[in-house]
Amino acid sequence: MTSTPFNLQFLGSGNAWTKPPANFHTNVLVSCNQNSWLIDCGTLCPLALHHLGIPLRNIDAAFISHLHGDHVLGLEELLLHRLFCEHRTIDLFLPAGLFTEHSGIEGADIWQNCLRASLETPDVSTHPPRMLSLSDYASVHKLIPGSPSNIFGLPVDIFPVEHIPMRPCYGIMLDHRVAYTSDCTFSRPRLEELFNKGVSTVFHDVCFTCPGIGCVHTAFDDLATLPRDMAERIILMHYADDLQDTHIRRAIDMGFRFAHQGEIFSF
Repeated sequence: MTSTPFNLQFLGSGNAWTKPPANFHTNVLVSCNQNSWLIDCGTLCPLALHHLGIPLRNIDAAFISHLHGDHVLGLEELLLHRLFCEHRTIDLFLPAGLFTEHSGIEGADIWQNCLRASLETPDVSTHPPRMLSLSDYASVHKLIPGSPSNIFGLPVDIFPVEHIPMRPCYGIMLDHRVAYTSDCTFSRPRLEELFNKGVSTVFHDVCFTCPGIGCVHTAFDDLATLPRDMAERIILMHYADDLQDTHIRRAIDMGFRFAHQGEIFSF
C-alpha cells in the first residue's frame, strides 16, 4: 500500500480549560498535497493560528470530531472570515452523526445546536434579504464510520469513540497509519483494533487527574495498564496546564510521548 506523506502540527495540546500562553486547545493542522486543514477548530484555534503566524486564509478545510466548544466554536470566526473577508467558502468534513437526521439524537446537530445562532445572518445582497445557512459558508462533506474517504488526497476514515453519553464523538484515521482519538474514555479493544489495522501511531486523549467514576476522558492510570509495545506507539494530548513533572516522568518512563503546542509530526 502506497503511503501519502503528511504533517501534523499541534496548534495546542491542552484541555478545555487551557489558557494561553501556557497552551491552546487541542486542535491540529494537517498539511498534505499542498493543502492545509484542521482537525477540530475550538474557541482558541484562531488565536493559536495567529500565535504561530498562520493566516486564516491558509486553511482549506476542517474536520470536526464533536460539538464541545474547544473543538468547534472557532468555526464561527473561520467561516465568517472566509465568507465576508475572502468572499469564498471552505470545505467542512463532518461526521454524519453531527446532524440530527443521521444521529437521531436531539441536540446533536452542528448547525441547529451550535453554529446557527452566530452564523444565521441576513444576506443583504438579496431582496428581500434571506438568512444564510451552513451551505452558504461551506461545502459540507458527510463522513460515515467505516466508509473510507479522502481529504485532498489523504485517505481518511472516522471511527466512533465514547466521550459524553448520548453525544456523538469521533476519532479519525489518516492514511491507514495514524489515528487521532479526539476526546474519549479508555478502551483497550479500540486501541488493539487500530493497531491490528496497521496503525503505527495513536494520538490519544489523556487526563492525569480524572476523578474516576463519571470521568469522560481517559485516565492515565488506565493507559498505564497497557504493555510497553503499545505505549511506545501512543502520543498523549489534551492534558491540563498544571501537568506535574512527576506525571511527565512516569509517562515517559513507560514509553509514552507527549504532543506539545507548535510541535510538528511528519509521516
